[in-house]
Amino acid sequence: MPRPFRGNRGTTTTLLAVLLCALGAAGPAAPASAAPERPRFLITAGTASLGISVLRVARDATLTPAPGSPFPTGFGVLSLVASADGRTVYVPHAGDFGVSGYRLDDNGTLTPIPGAAVTVGGPPTSARLSPDGTVLFVVVGGVPGHVESFTVAPSGALTPTGASRVAVEGLSAVGMAGVDPSGRFLRVATYIGDTVSSYAVGAGAALTPLGTQTVRFGPVAPGYTPDGRFLYVSNEFGFDVSGYAIADDGGLTPTPGSPYPTGGVPHGAVASADGSRLYVPNAVGSSIAGFAVGADGALTPLPGSPYPVPAGTMPGQVALDPDGRHLYLVDVLTAQITTRVHTYTIGPDGALTHTGRDPVDTGVFMSDGPVAVLTR
Repeated sequence: MPRPFRGNRGTTTTLLAVLLCALGAAGPAAPASAAPERPRFLITAGTASLGISVLRVARDATLTPAPGSPFPTGFGVLSLVASADGRTVYVPHAGDFGVSGYRLDDNGTLTPIPGAAVTVGGPPTSARLSPDGTVLFVVVGGVPGHVESFTVAPSGALTPTGASRVAVEGLSAVGMAGVDPSGRFLRVATYIGDTVSSYAVGAGAALTPLGTQTVRFGPVAPGYTPDGRFLYVSNEFGFDVSGYAIADDGGLTPTPGSPYPTGGVPHGAVASADGSRLYVPNAVGSSIAGFAVGADGALTPLPGSPYPVPAGTMPGQVALDPDGRHLYLVDVLTAQITTRVHTYTIGPDGALTHTGRDPVDTGVFMSDGPVAVLTR
């Protein structure tokens, strides 16, 4: 018991008895009503269709298009990012050198945020938020390309941070970024230049180059394990995934056995919430590769991997449900023209099984790049 009450034990005991009697006279307390469950959504952009699709995700993983979906945006979306609460969404659109921000409500409606439409100094190919959601980094294509940064207001409006633009080495016409979970480092993979450039993130979003290293052919969409210990980069022209262990100073060291064959043309890498598994869609190869992530970051194929996908599809991205039991496959292109979403169950051993449900039409066309986000 805290020191001030040690000399007043009798008084304290009496007060406690009075309180207990009062509670008993009043009867048992009514159970607190449970807070309503916040709706969840799968958001997907169309690179070639000037639209953003919003699908509502039910607890049983059923997908339903939100009223009014898809919502209009600029042309040439190669990246989509959402805030941690899933209620603020940003897309860069290369066609007009712009970036747009939207607010997502509980109905799944996207509404443009005042002050969140900005213009950058070239075609933007990637946008990523800092983990705390206060800074938006935008990769702008070019030879060389560069990175710009914006402060995110509580309203979602964007203003330049004032930090100097930082060049991306090599042929960085199509650069794709990743911010590590700690927010300390930014990486940019250059699809044409076959490099990964690393930067330390300092105060005011200032970026300090840490070096550039040559990687396998056609690197895209760098992805991290949730603990920030490992980085994985899909190599589209290498038909494999490169793994890197991340040092405290941000340095990258290849994981044992890297690179790892995927059985097709990989198109991004997404780790499970616990970091124990990695899933990679094969855009050419019509499959999804699954790996177990070792303690040293080495990848081992999961039982039955790679897993087949329905005929007439070109896997583009995967999104993992935090429940650890469902995976959503988003097409790049389909025989039905518009992008479809397919649902899989994840077994205890990590193996994927198609649910047998019909695919859900997003209404957008050609979902290329990391343009799918599952809100939590």
